[in-house]
Amino acid sequence: MAILYITQQGAVLHKSGNQIIVKKDREVLQEIPIVQLDEVVIFGNGHITTQTIGYLLHKNIPVSFLSSRGKYKGKLQPPYAKDTLIRKQQYAVAGDPSRCLELAKCFVRGKLTNAIRFTQRQRSQNTEVKSAVRATRQTLERLERAETLEALLGYEGSGTAAHYRAFRQFLTRNWGFTNRQFHPPPDPINAMLSLGYTLLHNHVYAFINVVGFDPYCGYFHQPRHGHAALASDLMEEFRQIIVDGYVLTLVNNNRIRPEDFEQTNKDIRFTKEALDRFLVGYYGRMQQTFQHPTRNEKTTYLRSIELQVRHLARVITGKDAVYKPFLVRV
Repeated sequence: MAILYITQQGAVLHKSGNQIIVKKDREVLQEIPIVQLDEVVIFGNGHITTQTIGYLLHKNIPVSFLSSRGKYKGKLQPPYAKDTLIRKQQYAVAGDPSRCLELAKCFVRGKLTNAIRFTQRQRSQNTEVKSAVRATRQTLERLERAETLEALLGYEGSGTAAHYRAFRQFLTRNWGFTNRQFHPPPDPINAMLSLGYTLLHNHVYAFINVVGFDPYCGYFHQPRHGHAALASDLMEEFRQIIVDGYVLTLVNNNRIRPEDFEQTNKDIRFTKEALDRFLVGYYGRMQQTFQHPTRNEKTTYLRSIELQVRHLARVITGKDAVYKPFLVRV
């Protein structure tokens, strides 16, 4: 899967033959054959010609628009898959409170289990880390008793807060990170996490459309205007193993430094060069191959997301009995 990131402000996407060309003024910044392209992501003040929009949609290539800070704004999306049965069953399950809660518990169980395993991978003997793992395990046990989505949301919040307490201890320098904040992110770590989660949500959203779901009808995250709730559901089990792990690697290996960010009167943001490095590394992480934990095959994180979306479709349509979240090995 090739993703074209446009970060140069004022750049314009053109179609020329079977190529997508990115220009600024008269300078060609990038050229990519259409056969190699799966998605376009435009940051800030990037432009795209009408002819190019039509061509990309015809080729089933979505175009996502983010602010220059990485906040999701919207998307040009090719048509849904033509499988009406999946959406009919999706709505039926969403209207059944007991099945909705059952699925929501699976998503949260996956998220908290991977949070614990992510922490165990760090091999830390820090007292705060051990305390956070105990708290997350206790939350994991209690969530089975949740009788409503509101109660489950409380357990998810407690487990997530414990995870970030542990995460903070893994940082090898003081980045000003105390807890997870995102409206707006007050420090570089939160800024990187927010951008990473936005990109992850975007990938899940794309596969949801490929499979044929309605991305706005979720089970754990309840519908609200403009929120792709199902994408938020399905990304939960991937947060720590994709985004948190990537951010930790970047900062502890000095591939991103505090001076790679600029403080504005509203928030903190990447410099242009640092944003490009972040995106290149993120794309590389999504293409990283590993042994799938339950399938006898090598896979990537992108492929694993697609497999989970298709697994949910089989659960919804009665082909698989129970939804099993993607759980990373320790």
